Amino acid sequence: MFKTIIAAGAAALVAVPAAAHASDAREFSHEGVNYTYTTAEKGDVTVIDGRTSAGVPFRLYVRGERVSGTYNNRSVSFTKTDVVDELASK
Repeated sequence: MFKTIIAAGAAALVAVPAAAHASDAREFSHEGVNYTYTTAEKGDVTVIDGRTSAGVPFRLYVRGERVSGTYNNRSVSFTKTDVVDELASK
């Protein structure tokens, strides 16, 4: 269940274009949960920092095909392929 929540929320996040600026807040909704986040480029890593509408914080680091970080103060780590596979199985 937890992985499904992460996968659903991360699906839009891992598709963030590299040209996004930290000052550009973005939003999306999935299954009634709103996600607000910013992105910043730190070398070859995209840092995604945000919160859900319920106040759950997340910070993801996207490096190549790998995503790691925290969601609701829990460590997460997955690949972009994991997100696609998880959503396809639903």
